[in-house]
Formats: sequence, structure tokens, C-alpha cells
Amino acid sequence: MTSSSSSPVHKIEDYSPNLWSTSKVHLRFDLDPHLTVVRADYEVKLNGESIGPLFLNGENLEFLSLRLNGTIADPSEYEISELGLVVFHPPGANFHLTIENRICPSKNTSLEGLYKSGSMLCTQNEPEGFRKIVYSIDRPDNMMRFFVTISGDPNLFPVMLSNGNFITERNLPDGKKEVDWEDPFPKPTYLFALVAGELVETNDEFITKSAKKVTLKIFVEKGNENKVNFAFDSLKKAMKWDEDTFGLEYDLDLFMIVAVEDFNMGAMENKGLNLFNAKLVLADKKSATDETFESIMAVIGHEYFHNWTGNRVTLRNWFNLTLKEGLTVFRDQWFTEDMTDPDVKRIKDILFLKEHQFPEDQGPMSHPIVPKSYTEMNNFYTVTVYEKGAEVIRLVSEILGRENFKKGLIDYLTRYDGQGVTFEEFISSMERAFGKPIPLLSNWYHRSGTPKIQVKDHFDETTKEWVFTISDRDSDALPLIFVNSYAAFGSDGKILSEGKRIQEGKVDEIRLCGYGPSYAKPILSLFRGLSSPVSLESTMPIEEIQILAENEPDGVSRFFNFQNLIFSWMDDLIQNGKSERFSIIIDTLRSCFKKDWDKTYFSFFLSFPSLSQISEQLQCYDYLKLETYRKDAIKTISAQFSKEFQYLYEENRKTIPIQTKEEIGKRRLKNTSLYYLLHDPTSKFEGLAIAQQREAKHMSEEISALRYLIEIESKAKENVVTLFYDHWKHDALVLDSWFAAQVGFGENKSKILETLELHPKFNLKNPNKVRSLYFSYARNPLSFHDKTGIGYQIIAERIKRLNGINPQVAAGLAKLFSAASKQKGDLPNIAKRELEEIQNLPNLSKDLREVTEKIVNSL
Repeated sequence: MTSSSSSPVHKIEDYSPNLWSTSKVHLRFDLDPHLTVVRADYEVKLNGESIGPLFLNGENLEFLSLRLNGTIADPSEYEISELGLVVFHPPGANFHLTIENRICPSKNTSLEGLYKSGSMLCTQNEPEGFRKIVYSIDRPDNMMRFFVTISGDPNLFPVMLSNGNFITERNLPDGKKEVDWEDPFPKPTYLFALVAGELVETNDEFITKSAKKVTLKIFVEKGNENKVNFAFDSLKKAMKWDEDTFGLEYDLDLFMIVAVEDFNMGAMENKGLNLFNAKLVLADKKSATDETFESIMAVIGHEYFHNWTGNRVTLRNWFNLTLKEGLTVFRDQWFTEDMTDPDVKRIKDILFLKEHQFPEDQGPMSHPIVPKSYTEMNNFYTVTVYEKGAEVIRLVSEILGRENFKKGLIDYLTRYDGQGVTFEEFISSMERAFGKPIPLLSNWYHRSGTPKIQVKDHFDETTKEWVFTISDRDSDALPLIFVNSYAAFGSDGKILSEGKRIQEGKVDEIRLCGYGPSYAKPILSLFRGLSSPVSLESTMPIEEIQILAENEPDGVSRFFNFQNLIFSWMDDLIQNGKSERFSIIIDTLRSCFKKDWDKTYFSFFLSFPSLSQISEQLQCYDYLKLETYRKDAIKTISAQFSKEFQYLYEENRKTIPIQTKEEIGKRRLKNTSLYYLLHDPTSKFEGLAIAQQREAKHMSEEISALRYLIEIESKAKENVVTLFYDHWKHDALVLDSWFAAQVGFGENKSKILETLELHPKFNLKNPNKVRSLYFSYARNPLSFHDKTGIGYQIIAERIKRLNGINPQVAAGLAKLFSAASKQKGDLPNIAKRELEEIQNLPNLSKDLREVTEKIVNSL
């Protein structure tokens, strides 16, 4: 493993075009799980005016040979280091370079480069995995055309895939099989893919708007071929949506997906050959929840949309990762909104932003959407780059309007096709579509932290207007442009006016006429639908919040105003030890039970905020106290509306295991009702949950019953846990949920974690298993932030083990220590001590060093 001491810090101001480029490459692989030989034949071209040394990235490679224009190079002509290879005196401005090395896929537990997963070999090259396969100019602005030849034992590798189009297949005299693949579109190294192994091929097709037939293939391990129908349907919906919405047609004759059991990411958009974490492609009604189905649709859409926003137009450098990820997240959100319920989808996205991205903005891992520097690029695949980046793209679409946004995107894709660019080029295309500059937009990419917006009001006696001053509290930070969608209401809940304001800079004013004979102050709903990614600080009275929670026609804003009622009550309770405000929550719920809302939306509205949501909203980290208040509230709601929840449960009890909006809504409303019933003080509904688990025809019903019974510490807990395992012990993906359910909520889960990690189905080398157990535990604040520090000690020990196996996963787990600085008592000191021990590891990876340094410095 490469020591972090030799790892350079990459700074955005140091970027410059590379002196050399490789416009074409012929890659040859002689596959073997233990000893694969890789040969690359490059066409090398000088980009500058004078010839200088050529540097090729390469890590953990066994060098074999180097040829310059066909002649074996003398060892004095080059030098090999742990970071790559340098050719001192290239033979000309254009020349042919052939390099050969060996790698061992079966020992590559980092899951970067070429590695073994189950019976197959596969690659993951984003961002810098290609340098672990062969010596190369491994940077995103080096675009080249790939011709790939793969040979191997047909008994081990009956299927051998790469990017682009299949060319030919032949049998060799030594009994091996050899195949050729060619990608006609130039791409950077991070988009190269190879898969080989015993895979089952499933097929479908899509006819494009120009009547071109595209063959669709999904490759899975044997036994999973019946779980791909939903993935195919999602892919075809995404292809049609991109045509209908943006006019973007798929550009190859073949599109392939491979389901991989061992995968660090969710999926990877390699040109024409997408690799997916198996959990995001395999699904059927018995083994996948409604949330899993929606995730599969969104992620398949996301990776397919990358074909244009990421592949055809890619990045100049990794600092601009959001250029493809933030943009494509926004596109997959738009797609999913169109395929499901726009309000519910938006609520989910905002909840995720508030629970994960806003805390990142406030903690030691805070960084601008375009980071200024990095040591290990893997550490910047963050919710800031992805989700906050998507929110800024959404803001652009709000400024331009969706039709002009479409024009801007087409301009961007047409003008920069085949190039590596930056976010500035994207903004310039949007400004062309808008017809004028968009002031201060670029500052969103360079300012870290969540903007805190303060609202003050006063009455102007001269004009008889109410003046609402909207100000960005951080006066020293870069000024921004905001979109503020708003509506004004009277005390009867009726809309008085609504509109959209573009705020440029620190302060804006909304002037509204007072209503009625006394010029009463309107009730103002601001940043509806989170029209800008801000934290809104308001002193609005709880009675006004209630009016919005009951009457806002915008479903997203109505939902979050009800959440604000709960936060206001709990904040009052924390500050004063008692509160009279809970009756307002009960009154609002009583009102909503009379509404004829969509079932899925209603289920979200009824759902009580999680412990993590409450603590982050209130910036209070006394988790035991918050959870006591939270559970008392849930029990009160349960007792108050027991008949209503029983009615909702029975009304939606008989569901059909299909993925329609109606059935999804019924299952979710049924589960929400069951959750409240299980908190009924009489404890008489546990049998209902046990029966639901046993009789479930859909995983959403089965896993929900299991989670709820574990959460309430049911006497039947051990039995239902065993029952679930016995039912699903042969399905690795379902068992991920089983592991997570047992440690993901509640106190004192340390012993359970230690038991489960010894379970024969747990595998420390599999990222899905690690995430299901260790990440779930570390995201459980009641156990991870236990005042004794045992949670920190347990996770720190597991990080040490993972450091030598998979540094990327280890660093991701270490990031969850970011919240330690917010804790009381001795917890920050315990966290610092544990992280410093990790820093003293003799083989500490650069991934982990970068993360732990930032967190330790905050403690």
C-alpha cells in the first residue's frame, strides 16, 4: 500500500493542461484471477511547444517492459516510483509507447482498478483506479479512443465485456478465448470498464425516436436473472424521458449493465457498460421495498443520464466533479419526480439534504461545492458535491424556467461535446439561454457552509405596507443569488398574493399591503419547496406556522411547516422544561385526518421526525432527552388518534404486491399507522405487527414490521429476528437490511454489533455488509454517541481493520466522527484519542489520513 507521506496535495490553482496526451490506446488483457498481464499501446502526442519528460501514473503495478516506437527502452531512459513512471527524453512530439505490467485482481481488496468479486473480475476506475491497472496518463482531461482485446480461460470467463461495441470473438490455440471491443467515442481513463466471468445475460431492447434499435443487456450472477425486469423498465423509462425532455438520444447500439456484489459506490456510468452495486439493480416484490424500487429507478436513470452529462461532456479536472454529479443528480431528481409524485420526491430530497448535507456544511468536512484542494479525491464524493450541487442546478432552473434551462443544457452539450470542461462553461451556456449574465451564481461553487437567512418585519406607516427584510446573515461570506418563491396568507389561511423574487446579494425586501381594516400583517411562506438551499431563521409565532401547516397549497411547504410545529414545541420543551404547544400539533393532525390527500403524501405528513432530524434542526445533541420527548409525543399521538390509525390500517391492510402509485401509497400509510399503533400505551397491537411480518406479500410490509418490533423492544423481538433470517438467509441483499435493523436504532447496540460481525453471513471485505452493520450503528446516535465512549471505541477499531482492506470504505466510516465535536462531556476527547490512534497506524492510507486530520483538528 502506498504510504500517505508521499501523497501530494492537489490545489485548484495549480491545475494546468498536461504536456502530453494519449489520443488512442489498444489495451490487451491476459486475464487470470491471480496474475493478469496488461499491455497498453498508446499513441502519444505533445500538447506544448517544447518536449519535456512524460509522466505516467501507476500504483501497485509489477512493471514488465517499456517500448518507445517499438524499441525496448533502456532502464536509464525511465524511472519507476510508487506513484508512476517517468520517461526522461521522449523520442519526439508524436510517438508510439507500449508498456506492460502485471496485477493481482484477487488480492485487490480496495475494489479500485481491476478486482475480483464473486466469480467475476471487474473494474472501478473513478476517480483514479485506472492507474492500478496499467501505467497511464490518468486524469479526466486526457480523452482517448479505446480498442480493447481480452483473452482468458473460457471456463472461468465465458463472458468478457468492455465499453462500446462488440467487434469479434475467436478461439486461440492455447485453449483461451479472445474478444475485441471498440468504443467510437473518446473518453478519459476513469470511464474505462472491463467485466469477465460466469454471468447470465438477460436481454431487452429500446427503439429510439429516430427508429434506431438499441440492444439492452443486464448481466447477473446465476440465480438473479428473474430480478431484472424492473431495472429494464426503469432504463427504458429513463431513455424515453431523456428523449422527450431534452431531445437526447442514446448514441450506441448496445447498452449494458452488470450487477456486482462487491462495489464501493452505488453505480458507475462507464460508457455503454454501467457497473451497478447489485442492490441497485436486482429487485422483486418479495425481496425489495418500495424505497428500493424507487432507488433503482433513480440510480439507473442517473447513470444513464451520465451518458451525456458526464461522458460526452466530461470534466477538465476533479475539482469540478459537481459539473457531472450535481447536474446529473438534478436530472435524476427531475426524472423521478415525473415518474412518481413531485411533492413526495421533493420532500425526500429536502429531508436528505437537511439530515446529511447541512450537517456536513457545519462540520469539519465542510467544503465548497468546488473544493480548493484534496489529497485523496475519493474523499470528495460527498453530499455537498452531489446534493448541494444539484440544489444549485435547481436554483439555475428556477431562475431561467424549465424551458430555458433545457435550451441551456442543449447548448452546453452541443458546444462542448467530446471535451473536458469546468462549471464556468456550464454557467456560460445557461447565460446564453437566459439572454443575460446570472450575477453571483459562481459564488455558490466557492462558498462553503449553508447560507443562514434571517427574516425581520416592520410596518411602514407611510405606505401602509408590511416590509419583510430577507438577509443573508453571514456578512463576510461571498454574496450569492437566491430564488425566493413565496406566498402571503391571511389569518383565515387564504392566499393574498404569491410570487418569485430573485435576490442578488445580502439583502432583499418584500413589501406587502396589510389586509383588513387594521392592515394586519400577512403570514409569509418563504422559499417554498426550498427554492434555494438555505437555512431559514424565522421568529414566526407558532399560531402562524399552524395556519401554513394546515392551509399551504404547496404540499412541500405544508409538510415542512408541520415539521416546524413539532420543532417549535420541542425547542420550547428543552428551553423551559414544559410546553403548552403540543395541543397545536394535535389540532393540526385532527385537521389533516379530514383531508383527502394522496396516501403516500399523507403517510409522510403523519411521520414523526427522526431523532437525527430533530437534533440537527434544534442543534441539540442530548439524544437521550430528545428521544424521551420524541417517544412521549408519539405515544400521545397514538393514544389520541388510535381509532383513526386503526381505521387507516384496516382500510389499507389488503395490498397488492405491485409497483403502482396506489399500492405504494397504501403500503406506506399502512406501515405509518402500524408504527403509531405499536406505541399505543396499552401495547395491544404487537400481534398485528407479528402477523404482518408473517403474512407479508411485499418486503415493504415485512421489513417495516421487523424494524418496528425491534425499535419498541418487543418481547417477540428475538423470534421475529430469527424468523426473518430463516426466511431470507440465502439472499445476501435482504440480509443487509436484517443486519441494519438490529443496530440502527436504540441504546446499547454494541453487544449486538459484536455478535453480528461474527455471523457467517457477515463479510468485512464486502462494502454492503460493512455499511449495513458498521455504518448503521454509527448513524444511530443513541449508541454511537453513548456517553461512555464505547461507540467511538468500537467504530475506531473497525476503521483500523478496514484501513488495510478497503481505505475508501474506512474513510467513509471515519467521516461519521464529524459529529463528535458537537457532543457534551468527555466524548470529544474520547473521539480525538481514538482518531489519533488511527493516525498512528504504520500503513495509514491517504484516504483515512486526510479525513482524520480534519476531524481531529475540530476536536
